[in-house]
Amino acid sequence: MKLGVIGLGTVGEGVLKILAAEGSRLEAMFGEKIEVVRVCDIEEKSFSFGEYNFTDNYRKILEDGEIDTVVELIGGVGVALEVAREVLGSGRNLVSANKHLLALHGKELFELAEKNRVKFYFEAAVGGGIPVLTPLAEGLFPNRFERIRGVLNGTCNYMLSKMEEGMTYGEALRDAQERGYAEADPTFDVAGIDTGHKISVLSYLAWGELVDFSSISITGIDKLTVEDVARARSEGKRYKLLGEAFKEGEDLVVRVAPQLVDTDELLYSVGGVYNAVEVEGSYTGKTIFYGEGAGMDATASAVVSDIYKVIAG
Repeated sequence: MKLGVIGLGTVGEGVLKILAAEGSRLEAMFGEKIEVVRVCDIEEKSFSFGEYNFTDNYRKILEDGEIDTVVELIGGVGVALEVAREVLGSGRNLVSANKHLLALHGKELFELAEKNRVKFYFEAAVGGGIPVLTPLAEGLFPNRFERIRGVLNGTCNYMLSKMEEGMTYGEALRDAQERGYAEADPTFDVAGIDTGHKISVLSYLAWGELVDFSSISITGIDKLTVEDVARARSEGKRYKLLGEAFKEGEDLVVRVAPQLVDTDELLYSVGGVYNAVEVEGSYTGKTIFYGEGAGMDATASAVVSDIYKVIAG
């Protein structure tokens, strides 16, 4: 495989690190060597674990006829959408961790991949290092899905945990930012938008329907107070920001909101920056996927697994 990587932030660096550390072992397992032909970022970066052919112009990767698989890790829907369209449209494989792109333009990109008979994988888009998308699509597909819901944003979950300890919303947010769990502009997280992107992707895999993102009801945690959280705790419950999808008659309902969770529910014990997805199927009942929802190594592991899925076919 001839690989191009666009985006060398935390996850991109992690992908290169894993490929360097595990490449020989994985080559022996899969019988094929991965050659990183070119990497791209807006600023040149060097790494202690290897040297790479660097460019600050992503079009150099798109126009390199030697590259057959592109990893997109820049996020957003500007350049990332151009990259995805061009890669899939030119008959090459694409691996991405971009839930924003999938939630808004997934239908177009899935159709483009199918039309050109190429692979498009995105396990890292939901749940970081938690393998949930592949099991949902490949392991649980005999089920008629009844409901999917999950704690899908580690920033919000961490903040709610801190508010249970007595911090105000503002104090919990500052703490999350100081620890690197929240961005300087935390809107996508605290307003529930990031969770909306992720539950949208999950609902597509379960029901084959990508809802218009503007139709999703989204409420974040930014209106919750420490008093709200304390009152819930006194009643033996706790707030979780949940992304939820289910069928109501013929309609697919997708929504995001803080919800009260009882102590006997699986999602009650998901604390800190961890994520969990609960899938309810007609044959399997409730299945839960739990683990680190973000971070360099966990998310990069999911990206690398997708790269090798391309090889495995």
